Order: sequence, then C-alpha cells, then structure tokens
Amino acid sequence: MLDSLYKIDMRELASMYDEENRDTFISIYLNVEKLDKKFIEERAKACKSVLKDGLVRENFEKTMDWINDYIKEGMESGQKGLIIFASYLKNVFIDYKLDIPLKNLLVVDSSPYIKPIAELLDFYDEYGLVMLNSNRARIYEISGGKIGYEKRIAEHVLNRHKKGGWSQARFQRIRKGEIKHFLKKVAEDMEKLDVRYIVLAGPGEAKKWLLDYLSKNVKEKIISTLDAKFGGDVISQSEEAIEDEKMIEKKYILQSLVDEILKNGLAVSGIEESIKAIKNGQMEMVLIKDGLAIKGWKCEKCQIFDAGSIETCPYCGSKTTSVDVIEEIVELAERMDTHIEFIDDEILDKLGGVAGFLRYK
Repeated sequence: MLDSLYKIDMRELASMYDEENRDTFISIYLNVEKLDKKFIEERAKACKSVLKDGLVRENFEKTMDWINDYIKEGMESGQKGLIIFASYLKNVFIDYKLDIPLKNLLVVDSSPYIKPIAELLDFYDEYGLVMLNSNRARIYEISGGKIGYEKRIAEHVLNRHKKGGWSQARFQRIRKGEIKHFLKKVAEDMEKLDVRYIVLAGPGEAKKWLLDYLSKNVKEKIISTLDAKFGGDVISQSEEAIEDEKMIEKKYILQSLVDEILKNGLAVSGIEESIKAIKNGQMEMVLIKDGLAIKGWKCEKCQIFDAGSIETCPYCGSKTTSVDVIEEIVELAERMDTHIEFIDDEILDKLGGVAGFLRYK
C-alpha cells in the first residue's frame, strides 16, 4: 500500500538526532520508476571513504546493508518514489512509498534530512475537488494529479417534470426539500476534508445552492467553481486553478512582508533574526528562498546552529558538525509549529534568503 506525502510525521522526524553529533542517520530519496542502483553504490562508496573507522563507519555499513536488503524486496504497484530514514545504531528504520517521482539523494547526517519533504509538500498541495449536480456528488482529495480519497453521495430527488396529478406548487416544495437534504449531506462531508483548497465542479446551479449550507471555514477554502459535465475529467482544470491561486497567495504574502518590514511590524528578515524568532516560538510563518542552501555548523547537545564554520560549540565546547542551515531551519520550524513557505523571488534574495511573519514582538 502506498503512503500519502501528507501523512509523513515531519515533527517526529525533526525531533530525531544523535546527541553525540555523530553521523548516524542515512536519509535516502529514490526515483524507483528508473531505479539507479549505481547511484546508491557510488554515494555509499563516497560516504564510506570519508567516515572514520569505528562505531560511525560500522553503523553506516550495517545501515546500508539494511537499506539494500529492503530495496531488494521490490516496490509496490504504482510506486514512483521511496524515502528511507535509517540508523542501525539508533534502531530506526522509517520508509515511505510514494506515487510521485523523487530526485535521487543520499545524505549522511546526525539527524534525518527532511528539507526535500518540506519542498515537496509546498509543491504538491493536497486539495479537495467536489463534483455535484442536484442529486449526486463525489468528493475527492487530490495530490499531484492523483486521487487519494473518494466519497460518493447519491440522493433520490424528484425529477423536474410534474408527477401524477400533484399540484405544481406541492411538487416543487417536496423537490426543494429533497435537494436541501441532499446538499446538507454534501456540506457535512465537506467538513471532513483536511485540505487547504477546494474546487467545486459540475453542471447547473447546484454548486451555487451548496454555498448556502457550507460553514464559513469551508467557504473560505473554495478558490474556484468549474462548469463541467458530472463525472467528467476536471482534474487538470482544477490543478490550473490551484496553481493560479498559489501564485496570487505568494504575491500577497511577499507584499505583506514588505509592508510589515517598512512599518517595523510583525516581521523579521535574515538568517540570524529568523532563527532567533523560530527558537523563541515567535515565528508564525517562515519564508525560504526556493532552492537555497547555506553551509553552517551545529551542536547537537545544545541544539545550536548558525551559518559559517566552527569546530567547537561556543556554549558547551562539544564538537560541531557541518550542516545545511536551511535544513536546520526546516527542522526547527517543524518542532515549533511554524508554517513553511518556499518562494522564488528576488525580494527574498535581498533579505538574505530567509524571512518571516511573527506571532508577536
């Protein structure tokens, strides 16, 4: 059974680390549509050659054996990507089988490398698609063009034409009551959609009628209504609507950031100030330049990190390890319940690649 990208527990992964600053975790991302075993072999050889003899190297070898044995077992039907976080020393082996392709990557570090997942979550927005007419509805959760959940609702609603001797007024009253009951059922099921966006699609006026029965919270998630034949393929149209909405949102986010900075409001910019705000629990949303990587150091004992390079922690004197500062920001943001947005814009370039909105000063 394939896993949903949205069911990955980022907070749990972000909380894992080796207290002794040892490179004990292997994080591997694989495109299994075209499994490149040579890539795995070459990366394993390169990593092994620079690891010192002893416990860390032994752990690497045993963990790679563990991973290779797992890969030999084969992949699931329809699987395109595989993510593994493993450490023989820590007795950790976590795997995710995905229906989306991944860029091959193998990282050895003192903690699971989760930045690629955060980037995928930003790219593959899960959304709801609700298709309905006056007596049928289908509710979907879609990610990356794939349907992950489907609920079908059907209701017996009288046809429009007049039935056997009833007065037209009585017939219309009964029909309206049945449609109302049906739309209420659809609205109740839409409350269960755990998504950021919703697209409504279908023929006729039922889409507009449904709005009267939706809660404010659900209404705010609706970003588009599409006229379409019931049961038709509208996924490509709905994804275009989602992409348009995301572009508008990101432009609004950046303009709001500029406004907050100009009036000395609830915003910070730059690596140092952003890290400080996230650590203090002040950061509501962190904005990161898409594709940004910054070399830095980290002390796992103190959980302190920064850009640059030092060999010993200035607080406890422990040995530090080299890290990607952006990866550490992502991990910290996950632990502190800070929303992450990746944005490709020159404004972020000028602000040092990282900025964000504060919950409070």
